[in-house]
Amino acid sequence: MSGRTKQRRPSSFLRKGSTRTVLVFGPLAVKIGRGARGRRCNRFEVSLYRRVNARRRATLCPVLWCTPRGRILLMRAARPLTEAEAIMLRATRTFPDWDYVPPDETAPFEYKASDWGWLKDRLVALDYSAPALFEDVLPGGL
Repeated sequence: MSGRTKQRRPSSFLRKGSTRTVLVFGPLAVKIGRGARGRRCNRFEVSLYRRVNARRRATLCPVLWCTPRGRILLMRAARPLTEAEAIMLRATRTFPDWDYVPPDETAPFEYKASDWGWLKDRLVALDYSAPALFEDVLPGGL
């Protein structure tokens, strides 16, 4: 995004969401699923990242590894989006577009600052498990 101020990613931090705890250590982010929903969200992100096309994958924070049952998910760490950046992206309608491509009917993320970040100079979704929050939407019951 042109004109944004250079901010450094903190080398480590902890964030608790409604279903997962996220620990960031340098270039890595560890998402720990809390309960069945948290594990399902981790498995959903792995499944989605692996099956989408290259254009869509470029908008998602890269998945590196996940335990088979989804308890722990390892991803690249990105600098979190600031609220000011999110406001500007919404106002200018420049958040990445997630067009309709079956079998994924809706965008897997929300357009809020806490769900997005900068990986190098690329805007990526950090949390893209919204469809898995309330139902099991994993292909083949992963």
